[in-house]
Amino acid sequence: MSHDVEVKEGQSFQDGMGLTVRVAGIDANDRVHFSVIEDRKVVRAEPGEMSYSAFVRRFTRIDSVEDACARIKRLGYVESRRVRIYGEEFELLSDPFPEANRIAIRAKATGDSSIRILRLPVNIVQSSRVERVKAA
Repeated sequence: MSHDVEVKEGQSFQDGMGLTVRVAGIDANDRVHFSVIEDRKVVRAEPGEMSYSAFVRRFTRIDSVEDACARIKRLGYVESRRVRIYGEEFELLSDPFPEANRIAIRAKATGDSSIRILRLPVNIVQSSRVERVKAA
């Protein structure tokens, strides 16, 4: 069967809610078999499965963390910028970096001297993927 999105064994994907899975394989009936992963480790022993078409509608392929960080930087999430995240204004103190299989950034809230590590919301990471598709 021909597909617009290529799914291969060993690739990682994430849905809009942050669920991350690793593809175990695709069977002759065109069903994708996968395991839920967290911090690069499988956290659910029993495998999941769904049709190929349902899988590609739900999940987006995760490129390397380094690629994701670079795309997020192009969106303006870089050191010394001010951004609004989680309803607060932050001064960014670092560029994006990998943190527990997600993307994070060091920041301090306006009026607060403490430095926090913020995991970037999934919609920002998803936006960087949309930017990549539009550029292609």
